[in-house]
Amino acid sequence: MHSLFGGMSYLRAVKTLTLITALTLFAVAPLCFARSASSSSGANLDKHARKVHRELSRFNPGSYVRLTLNDGSERTVALDSVDDASFTGTNAESNNRETHTYAEIVHVTREKYYIGEGSERHVRHIRLWVPITAGVLAAGAVTTALVVR
Repeated sequence: MHSLFGGMSYLRAVKTLTLITALTLFAVAPLCFARSASSSSGANLDKHARKVHRELSRFNPGSYVRLTLNDGSERTVALDSVDDASFTGTNAESNNRETHTYAEIVHVTREKYYIGEGSERHVRHIRLWVPITAGVLAAGAVTTALVVR
């Protein structure tokens, strides 16, 4: 029969395992307190401000977004840049550059209206040749079925 602890007594094996576990925990403990750069930059923002920052970072620069501010006013802004503490945009009505902190924004939505020719969403149209080709194929199938009978 083989010994589980390699010939050591049970008490000596428990002491060895306890010492190894303690040394491992002391070696790993400093790593538990380390912070990454991304978590330290958002540490100063409260939960709502982090949510607004996350919403705005989804949009590409130049996207039009509708902002609802704390005072109840709304404005449409073309997004220029998103930083850690604030963002910059160009007001769509006055063409003035504005800088806002995330705390002063209540709600962010993508603007449904598009400004300028060619900036609207791509609308799929059925091309004229699709129904014509389908009709010709269907007529050919019917003609073949009648001739083969």
